[in-house]
Amino acid sequence: MKIIDVTSEVFEWERPGIWNGNHFYGPGKLHKVTVYTDEGVTGTGWNGGTAAERPLHLMPGYVEYFKPLLINQDPTNTRKILTDLGTNMIKILGPAGLNTQVLSAINIACWDIKGKIENLSIHEMLGGEQKRIRTYIAGGYYAKDKGIQELENELQYNINELHATAVKIKIGSQDTGITNDIKRVEASRAAIGPDIKLMVDANCALNLKQSLEFAKQLEPYDVFWFEEPLNIYDYEGHKILSESTEINIATGENGYTKEHFNNLIAYNAASIFNVDVTICGGYDIGLEISKMAENKKISIAPHGCQELQLPLAAATKNGIFLEYYPTEVDPIRKEMFLPALLPESDGFVTLPTRPGIGFELNMDLLNKYKVY
Repeated sequence: MKIIDVTSEVFEWERPGIWNGNHFYGPGKLHKVTVYTDEGVTGTGWNGGTAAERPLHLMPGYVEYFKPLLINQDPTNTRKILTDLGTNMIKILGPAGLNTQVLSAINIACWDIKGKIENLSIHEMLGGEQKRIRTYIAGGYYAKDKGIQELENELQYNINELHATAVKIKIGSQDTGITNDIKRVEASRAAIGPDIKLMVDANCALNLKQSLEFAKQLEPYDVFWFEEPLNIYDYEGHKILSESTEINIATGENGYTKEHFNNLIAYNAASIFNVDVTICGGYDIGLEISKMAENKKISIAPHGCQELQLPLAAATKNGIFLEYYPTEVDPIRKEMFLPALLPESDGFVTLPTRPGIGFELNMDLLNKYKVY
């Protein structure tokens, strides 16, 4: 089997603005890659589709750059393709960046092809250790006219309608400040009660001094993890913070390379890795990172588009959570992926057994928003 073509499409739509400690998210965006083979089997991968504000309009240029290097390659040799177009291209493209994100989408599309050929789900091909996995509902963003009451209403909706047993909120906005953020955390704990796990996410917005103060003030509220408190390369800061608090430190969603995770391990910087297959290079690298973490008794809770992260989250025994984005993050998400992935009554989701990714993009919907 050989690759005969690779195409790229970009979609963009309006949605209410939301923000975290570091970034404002305006229009919704998705970049789709399709890989075609000489045997008529096609695979699909994508970037975005969640709260991403990345310049996806630049990605088709990388697809066109990679295309002649992909033609006549065997799409099932996913690791070789990553090495050829990633590691071996560092002198030309640099170690990581948008090129890595595009390679991730290509890798996902090739794994989709492998699954269809073998009539297996990607989850099964990655190891398939868990058949169901617990979700946590991602949200708690800052938004215009969104106060404490609106945050409490959102969290209660997640519990009552999405069967949440764990929820996450944002902290770290310099406009809000630590005092008001702690009030949000206090209100969140009161709204969800003592039995629901509560996570907080600063999206790299804090320095070490601020992170240490936040961690100290978070401890009375039984926070399960403190996500991305610091710049991702502040390994020493992560180590100091991890040693100073009983709260789990989680990071990794912006980790482009295995080397980054090796550094996190060497510094004992975190107890949970939020690896993202649309950023790290795809399923091959994601699985290697997960197994590295498992060997060090580090948990994984993959970040990003749940339909793509699900196979990895449940592939190994150390997967503890799947991040789940509700329609509060993006209203059209309800119809964007087919079939819809919904938490069951206990807050878990069951892994699909459909070949490949197991989910398809709703092109009838997305084609209304195609820009490239």
